[in-house]
Amino acid sequence: MSNLSLLKEKSLIIVFSYAPAGLGHLRVSNALSGGLPQSVTPLLIGSHDEATSSMHKFMSIHSYTRALMEWAQVGIQEDIFAFFYRRALMNDTDELYEQIAQIFDQRIDVPKEILFVATHFGLGLKIAAIKNKLESEKGVKVHLIVQVTDDSPQHMWYVNGADLTFVPSEKTKTTLLSYGKRMKYPHIDIQILPYPISLKMSDILSDAKLKQREKQLDPNAENKINMALPVSGAAVGMDFYKVVMNSLHNRSKRFTFHVVSKNAPFTQYFLFTIATLPYARLYTSIHEREVVDLYEDLYVREVISLEITKPSEQAFKSLYSSKQVGGSVILFSQPVGRQEYDNLDFMRRHNLIFPKHETRELMAKFERGAKLTKYDTEHLFGLRDSIRGLEIPTNPHKAAAFIWWCFENELLLNMHNHSKTNRTKSLETLSNGVELFWQQIENYLQHAATSLR
Repeated sequence: MSNLSLLKEKSLIIVFSYAPAGLGHLRVSNALSGGLPQSVTPLLIGSHDEATSSMHKFMSIHSYTRALMEWAQVGIQEDIFAFFYRRALMNDTDELYEQIAQIFDQRIDVPKEILFVATHFGLGLKIAAIKNKLESEKGVKVHLIVQVTDDSPQHMWYVNGADLTFVPSEKTKTTLLSYGKRMKYPHIDIQILPYPISLKMSDILSDAKLKQREKQLDPNAENKINMALPVSGAAVGMDFYKVVMNSLHNRSKRFTFHVVSKNAPFTQYFLFTIATLPYARLYTSIHEREVVDLYEDLYVREVISLEITKPSEQAFKSLYSSKQVGGSVILFSQPVGRQEYDNLDFMRRHNLIFPKHETRELMAKFERGAKLTKYDTEHLFGLRDSIRGLEIPTNPHKAAAFIWWCFENELLLNMHNHSKTNRTKSLETLSNGVELFWQQIENYLQHAATSLR
């Protein structure tokens, strides 16, 4: 990583802002924070709007409200929703302004510059709305950086007033700029960078641990199989997880399940049930930030070969190779919300999961009870060396049976082996997004300093 000298300036404060709508925004903030020089201690501010968190859970868990949410995320209804929601957010900034004002009041040395990194559009829009007020009343230069946390060009991510917006793909960049132009919003600088994934999980496995991961996925071996099951911030999939765990354990005692979850009223019964299972390990905290750390520490401490997760921001763990700590084979459950369908589309475009027609062919073979032949394997992988995940059925009993079928037919083992090799990647699929993010910020600060002279 380059020197990043401007980020080390004592007169600059770096502030991450997030919203209580799932754990994704915290995961991205955590990943980016890990890429800062050791001498830099960023601050973290978040919305205290519990209504946002509650609405996110309600809309995600219930099928009717989930359908309503997905309907509101496309077409003319998205235009209408984004217009009014944008105005509501930008008119509700008093609490945030007071939070930021306290930062100045509590510091002995008054900062000259403050750099906000927004991993949620809500805080991004609010900061944009008070940016001029902060500069005039506090005498500080404000920089607003927005990191889009899905490969989804939802209109709310067009943050008027952002100095830089980073997106994971050209497709999202083009669509957002087209929307801004259509709405006659001021042009913003949108740049493409690989999605920022945890540096802690980017380390290369030792040869012994890499062999251990391979043996876990080998149906002919006897090694324990470590499967991670992170419960989403919206607590989606708890009943699904219970059935899948029980069903896989009944098929093989090799499975050990590592469940990571926030300890909250809506998860307590599930966690109590899991705690009674001898083949499960539980990692919980009442604090969301600690839940993110527990998840990453699990991967560092144990060799995890499989993970079942939603295609949320977790989809971008597919950017790791199987040689890296975070490079487990990922099994994607049913998508919830437009952004998760968009993330699946990103992975298909980059051969990180199989195309839809090949997924259907696999499912048909599974339902017939057919075996995968050598020809099937050669056909599935061909010249691909990047398949990192699979979509699994919505029904948990069927999902468990499908996972077991893939395991027995060595499909999971082949996915691991084929993604070990170094492969030619596009910018969008590199795994060093955090490093590139801070290099771009350093370049931006240099240009901003030059412009002021």
